[in-house]
Amino acid sequence: MQAADLNNLILFLFFIVLLIGTAEILRRWMGGSQEFSRKFVHMATGILVALTPFFFISKWPMVILGLLFAIVDYVAIKMGWLKGMHHGRRRSYGTVFYPVSFVILVLLLWDQYRLILVCAMLIMALADAAAAIVGENIKHPTVFQVGSEQKSLQGSAAMFVVSLIIVAVALLVTSTVPSVLHIVWIAAAVAIFATVCEAVSYQGSDNLTVPLGCALIMHYLLTQPVAEGWVFTIGMGLAILVAFVSYRVKFLTPGGAVATMILGTVVFGIGRWAFSIPILTFFVLSSLLSRVGKKRKKKFAGLIEKSGARDLWQVAANGGLAGMMVLLWYFFGHSFWYLLFAGSLASVTADTWGTEIGMLSRSKPRFILNFKPVPAGTSGGISLLGTSGAAVGALILAAVSVISSPHHSSRVLGWKEFSIIFFAGLIASLFDSFLGATVQAKYRCTVCGKETEKKIHCRHPAAFVEGYRWINNDVVNVLAALFGIGLAYVLYTAL
Repeated sequence: MQAADLNNLILFLFFIVLLIGTAEILRRWMGGSQEFSRKFVHMATGILVALTPFFFISKWPMVILGLLFAIVDYVAIKMGWLKGMHHGRRRSYGTVFYPVSFVILVLLLWDQYRLILVCAMLIMALADAAAAIVGENIKHPTVFQVGSEQKSLQGSAAMFVVSLIIVAVALLVTSTVPSVLHIVWIAAAVAIFATVCEAVSYQGSDNLTVPLGCALIMHYLLTQPVAEGWVFTIGMGLAILVAFVSYRVKFLTPGGAVATMILGTVVFGIGRWAFSIPILTFFVLSSLLSRVGKKRKKKFAGLIEKSGARDLWQVAANGGLAGMMVLLWYFFGHSFWYLLFAGSLASVTADTWGTEIGMLSRSKPRFILNFKPVPAGTSGGISLLGTSGAAVGALILAAVSVISSPHHSSRVLGWKEFSIIFFAGLIASLFDSFLGATVQAKYRCTVCGKETEKKIHCRHPAAFVEGYRWINNDVVNVLAALFGIGLAYVLYTAL
């Protein structure tokens, strides 16, 4: 480490400790508000962190320091230490997520894109704080809820305005973009994404999603040609339109619509039609399929954890890994990631179709572990009709993925790739049933005695029976999609 970096590191640590100590003094001895001291630490620390690229030559001191702070903050939350930093009105892991996001951005942006790093961290330090301050102090806030926590319309407006100002001023001062219109355009796109990520945050998750999301949007719009940037903006607009229409026709809950907008911005804006067509195929056909046989499916509503319109967590569980494959394809550029993207979608398509069509079966399903008949709706139950439906879903998704594969990279057109996508999807749907039979949480209603996936049944808490409490249907879907990706990878490298 260079002498200048060592001196600055010592000074940086001194100011961090001073800020934390000041917050504790305000909270304990001077009667300071706990919320005020917490926001004071977060804003001041955030500004210091955002300015580190101006004072340090090497990125490694910041990487090491960020990891250490993430570990210390996690332990402090669990042990109840440093309440001036951590204990707000609701439990939050924001002080853990913040250094983690900083480390990721330092590793990715420090060498060439420090301006993006600075803007992303300042948005979290100032815009997020502005949203909280406005939302908590306005007399009659307009409250809404799209995630697990309530937000205010006025707070979200503050988030958007401050984010826009930060990006616009940074681009204007550094003359990175010569056109004022171009500056406003980039700033608005980043501000929209930041506001949406903050609106769906849970237990401080925005400290991770906002910096990373803003950095992604800025990086794309600043490094791609202007024409590509406009196409990205159209993709974001299409994502908003799809989310709004899906909400209006009750395919999605409000939280599901916002999650779809975030996922759609990545897939439509960056992946373009090659990635958009397969994910739209999954979403539209699966949503329509859920409307088939509604009267018969009503009897399963009390047994299956989630039915009807998809919520935020369902969208994330079904499409989150696919979105990550789009980002890996964008950064690394190999069609291999497209194959894994298709494998992920084939998995969730097969699982969804197997469930929706299986509920229409007139015969009793068989338990996947011993093939004995079990009551309809039992986790781990499979039927010939449901398995056939899963196969058809995987088949359609494989065909659509092959046809729409990226034209500007090695095309995925052979029977080998088609077979990989199909089998990965079908086997992953069976793996989903296996997880449902073995590790998914199961409950028994204390009123009617039925076994269910729901924690609340007949308006009363259900008794936990078996499995793991934290493994619900959404976790099972993520694991099944991950299994499909892994299987696609194994088949691709082995064949």
